[in-house]
Amino acid sequence: MIEYPSIINSSKAPRKPMIAFEKLDGSNIRVKYTAKRGFELFGTRTQLLDESHGSLGGVIPIFNKTCKEPLEEVLRKFYPKEREVIAFGEYVGPNSFAGFHQDPPELMQFVLFDILFVKQGHVDFLPPQEFIKFVEKLNGTVPTPRVIYDGSLTDDFIRRVRENEFNVNEGVVCKGRETTGAARGKVWMCKIKTNAYMEKLKGKFREEYMKYWE
Repeated sequence: MIEYPSIINSSKAPRKPMIAFEKLDGSNIRVKYTAKRGFELFGTRTQLLDESHGSLGGVIPIFNKTCKEPLEEVLRKFYPKEREVIAFGEYVGPNSFAGFHQDPPELMQFVLFDILFVKQGHVDFLPPQEFIKFVEKLNGTVPTPRVIYDGSLTDDFIRRVRENEFNVNEGVVCKGRETTGAARGKVWMCKIKTNAYMEKLKGKFREEYMKYWE
């Protein structure tokens, strides 16, 4: 199953039109859909996943209960020609931090943040503007991140995120409106985290905080 690509930091990102979504502080989870079998295969960012996994296995019954049916309904109704799709989401709870989770299962969520279509020989992410339309088709049935900003990536916007003018916990992920083909899946992405989140990481991990930064 295809893994989620690494996201560059803002210093390397193009200063172009984008949509910024809130970056949630959880664990990256991928779920594979096929037109024949629906959603059935789960993975973390780097390995396959089943319910026996100590800290992340709980995402499977949560996804199946809250997200599986509405996502399959939208894919079959509006994207009937797509044979394979990967849904990417964040497994997150109120007290999740840097990939560690301490909340009970009833407080955890799978929050959908990307849809990837697997084609013959290439893959395509839904561009951010199309992802928003996809979310609208779900009619609020599946949790998704907040849209924080729609405009161009600028140094001033980066500063505003760093200073947490948008009231986010960790930061934002910017996704380019233009599908240039230069990035995997044809959508460029960058992440920007807040200064407050950096201080939180330093308090927890000391000199190793950069492992959890950008």
